[in-house]
Amino acid sequence: MKLKWSQFVFFVKSKNQKIIIARNTLNSSTVRITNQIKDIVESVIDKKIEKDTIPLYIREYIKKLVQLEILVPSKLDEKEKYLKFFYKTQQEEEKTFSIFLVTTRSCQLNCPYCFERGVSQKEQLNIETAKKIVLWCQNYLNKNNSCNKLRVVLYGGEPLLNKRIIEYILPRLYNIAREKQLLFKLDIVTNGELLDLKTLSFLNRYNLETAQITVDGPKEIHDKRRIRKDGKGTFDRIMQNISMGFHQNLLKKVHLGITFDRQNVHLIPALFDFLVMHNLQQKIELSFIGIFPTIREQLGQRVPDSHFAKFGLSESKNAIKYLWLCQEAKKRGFNIPQKWQVGPVCTATKVNSVIIEPNGTLLKCPRAVGYKEFVFGDIFSTTEAYDPNYNKFDFLKKCLAKGCPLLPLCSGGCRFQAYVSSGSYSKPYCKSKFIEKVNKGLVQLNFG
Repeated sequence: MKLKWSQFVFFVKSKNQKIIIARNTLNSSTVRITNQIKDIVESVIDKKIEKDTIPLYIREYIKKLVQLEILVPSKLDEKEKYLKFFYKTQQEEEKTFSIFLVTTRSCQLNCPYCFERGVSQKEQLNIETAKKIVLWCQNYLNKNNSCNKLRVVLYGGEPLLNKRIIEYILPRLYNIAREKQLLFKLDIVTNGELLDLKTLSFLNRYNLETAQITVDGPKEIHDKRRIRKDGKGTFDRIMQNISMGFHQNLLKKVHLGITFDRQNVHLIPALFDFLVMHNLQQKIELSFIGIFPTIREQLGQRVPDSHFAKFGLSESKNAIKYLWLCQEAKKRGFNIPQKWQVGPVCTATKVNSVIIEPNGTLLKCPRAVGYKEFVFGDIFSTTEAYDPNYNKFDFLKKCLAKGCPLLPLCSGGCRFQAYVSSGSYSKPYCKSKFIEKVNKGLVQLNFG
């Protein structure tokens, strides 16, 4: 059988340059291979070596590479294979009904880089609309009875500024899931300051899985950036809440998102040291988020705000600093990602996923909160969680035609950013240089 390297394989040298690491982005299989063996395998592929003269250990090695789909049959249509994988993943995700519930657009912090800056913060979910949301969700699940899980994500603004509504709506959504024998999962995206003992105890009654909290480094830099509108810092309270949550077994998982730019990136390892000192390195999942310009006022214009203009990093430097942070985190015993990806299916492209605003309007992407241009319906007149703008996937064929091995990691890029940058949801939003640099670096850190 004639073979070829999979279209979705990339190669990267180990840190000592003596080993080549092959990584399949479609199934995440990874192998270490010497230069000599790689040359022999390529000679076999190119039929420069007679089959009868191939050593037994090379035959066994090739057999293993085929099992891992590092090597594939030369006649295999990998483009068709990827598309089947993409749509199968979509179908699997369709079994979960995900609600991002924006309890309020208000926030007690005044972060200079917030992507909701400029959005009205007056909107707050009230009891009357909450009742209609519960009814809408019940009707949706009655109609879409293939769903086997209900996932609720508390979102904002800062969702915990409207605890009264959370205490009202969660029991009702939980009961709907129980009556329909659905799995129920609860997540929260919060700045962490209000995640106190009473709140965590309440949320745990409804299967709180993950708390996503943003921190900008150790106290001295965090309290200069993520500050309250009254000027007070928030670091101590956030860390007290996290430590208490784990100590009381009220937190299962904390996803700590660390925003970085030129102002704070060099100080972030001191945050790692703080977390290690409190024995949190095995309990917290880290992610590093470079700061980019956001949209304001006129749709489609990426307007760099003053913070980005002063402290922003280029795409190339973002990748370098991201990998440096991963390296520093790994030194201290934290688990680091094995890959950086935005695909194959994001919240916005999932069919049974919706963001519900405080006034009952419906969106597909969390980043579009507050922008009426992205509203596709409302709970009063719309029965589906479907926006066709986010389900135009013809652009995938263009990416496949380029033979890009990174496609399973990005799926053509963020649909929201595609629209903001080009005015079209159906064009690729290609960040291949960034994705390649970061993923090759992660492979070196994890397997090199």
